[in-house]
Amino acid sequence: MAGLGGGLIVFLLLALVGVIGPDVNSIALIFLQFLSLVVAGFKDSRFTSPNPILNGGMAGLALFLVIAAISIAASARLNPFELTFLGLVAAVLGSSGGALADWRRKGP
Repeated sequence: MAGLGGGLIVFLLLALVGVIGPDVNSIALIFLQFLSLVVAGFKDSRFTSPNPILNGGMAGLALFLVIAAISIAASARLNPFELTFLGLVAAVLGSSGGALADWRRKGP
């Protein structure tokens, strides 16, 4: 789960620097969240050989659970449909990071 830790560290560093905050454009925040899902999938799948796409998807879902817990703790109003949709997006983006790591490892 090095990718999950790396994604969270980058996310927290951006929050400390001021890139992420309550007064920042929400489009930039969503882009950074999606990018961190791909990075988590890439990093976790980079060093695993059995099934990198599945490992990337699991890393994306794990990071999604952390982001969802933070959002719920911050009293964001999320309905179950939004959470389900974002969970699917997290799995797809994490899997795409895993596929990218597999492609990079095998070569073009």
